[in-house]
Amino acid sequence: MTSLVVFEAAGRLNNFTAASQELNVTQAAVSRQILGLESHLGVTLFHRQHRQVRLTAEGIALHQAVSQGLLAIVDCVQRLTAAQNRSAISIGATLGFATLWLMPRLSEFNAEHPDIQLRLISSDTLGSLADEQLDLAIRYGTGNWSDVHAQRMFGGEVFPVCSPSLLKRFPIPNGIADVEKLPLLEMEIVDPSWTTWETWRAANSAHPKLGSRRLRFNNYPLLIQSAIAGQGVALGWRYLIDDALNAGQLVRPFPGSFKTDLDFYLIEPANRRESPAVAVLKSWLLKHAAKAAVNDIPA
Repeated sequence: MTSLVVFEAAGRLNNFTAASQELNVTQAAVSRQILGLESHLGVTLFHRQHRQVRLTAEGIALHQAVSQGLLAIVDCVQRLTAAQNRSAISIGATLGFATLWLMPRLSEFNAEHPDIQLRLISSDTLGSLADEQLDLAIRYGTGNWSDVHAQRMFGGEVFPVCSPSLLKRFPIPNGIADVEKLPLLEMEIVDPSWTTWETWRAANSAHPKLGSRRLRFNNYPLLIQSAIAGQGVALGWRYLIDDALNAGQLVRPFPGSFKTDLDFYLIEPANRRESPAVAVLKSWLLKHAAKAAVNDIPA
């Protein structure tokens, strides 16, 4: 179990040093745990590069399973302890939003508000707030939902992203006309609100031809991990992939972006009295959303 926890952190951060700092152990200890896990499984989980590591195909598959398993354990523990803590708050989000935007920021919230217990429910098939017993949730859509109060966090903006290493293997001297040469990453189950490659192509004035090489995924965090690993081009949702862009793990191979007519909203039950703890978390999330909206990202 120790090696799996270390592996999850290293795979999420794509850096052994960062994983060691998060887990409060030495980098050597992280390396030993990863090497031991690779030896036990008989596969290579990471491509080792200078000052950086990235998951192999086998590593991506294992990371998905480990991440979902740890999230399930955390959820169960929080469910068991929430009833004992009147300051506990349940917040729901999709796997993509929870993994890529919310989780990297929650450590800051926990440090600022150690008295507030959070319970994070992440699923792409979340039910109503009442069914899931949620105090808050992040939802992508029009904002017109019954029985909830919705506050806009930021807009929907989509553009292609890939790793720098992919562009070295697949040069694109003709710009967007060369998208046909690139392997594409896409979601296997398409929600009606999801922007597909075909939607992106139709909205682009150049109407570039799309290639037939496609790799499909059943959740968005895994798709983005694959893009970081250099396995193809993904459609990146701004705000969800900003951290990877700013870290240089992903780049934008083509200029321009597609603005959707849907936005990200923070929602809460319309007729429920808001607790002080919920008010604190809601204000904190909206503040960080506003901060993210004004920050520039690499072109």
